[in-house]
Formats: sequence, C-alpha cells, structure tokens
Amino acid sequence: MRHATYVSALISRGVHVTFGEFKLKTLTCRATCKQEFQTYEEKQTDVNISTALIDFAGAYDKAILLTEDSDQVPAVKLVKKLYPEKTVFTLPPIGRNSKELTRTCDGRFTMSEQALIDCQLPNPLPILRDGKQTALIVKPSSW
Repeated sequence: MRHATYVSALISRGVHVTFGEFKLKTLTCRATCKQEFQTYEEKQTDVNISTALIDFAGAYDKAILLTEDSDQVPAVKLVKKLYPEKTVFTLPPIGRNSKELTRTCDGRFTMSEQALIDCQLPNPLPILRDGKQTALIVKPSSW
C-alpha cells in the first residue's frame, strides 16, 4: 500500500515509472528455528535502469544515476562506447559506495540529508485533473 501511494504521487507529478517485478521466494530461517517462510524478492529493476540509460542516450547529454549498484557498470561502459560525448554521473544514496561504478562514471555527486529533505514531494500532495483538485495524497507518518 505505501509503495502504491508513492508511485501514485510520482505519476501525479509527471514521472514516468518503470516497474520491476516482485517474485515470491521461499527462505529458511538462519537462526535456530530453521523454519521456512515466504518473502518477495525484487527483480529486473537494475536491468530496467540499464536499458533506459542506453535507450534514452540520444535524448540527454548528461545522465545522473541515483544508485551505487555496480550492476550498472556494463551499461555505463556501453553508453560511453556508443556515445563518447555523453557524460554519466552517479549520485549514490546516503551511506552507499561502489568504487567500481564511481571509477566507470565521469564523476560522483554527494547527497546530503538536507538535499534529500528539500527534494521530498509536498505533503499533502494535491492531485489535479483538468485543473481541479480531485484528491490529496498524504505522506504516511512512518516515512
């Protein structure tokens, strides 16, 4: 539910959302109980980011990857090979670091706590349709 609320807020601001997939996975507890339980595992998000970086390369001069996932290295290398004039930077989440991705990119930006706060969506976020407010999305207190 929280994820759906966030995605709705992004879409209301004109953000194009590309979804990965969540697959059901059975795990065994590593503690003493050893019981099996089911959880969901995210799949395809890193591939979707890589594909978009390459697919949209004709539409940008500079790309900023908001990740520090070294799975992006091959895509960055391919963009730089196919489009040597393009620059790709990384902006990792606070506290994250991938030396390999940083070395591959043209530079690395740093995110501060204040910058993260400044980039949050308005709360509440009005939803407009045909110029009229039709709903409000309220940020859950757990965020």
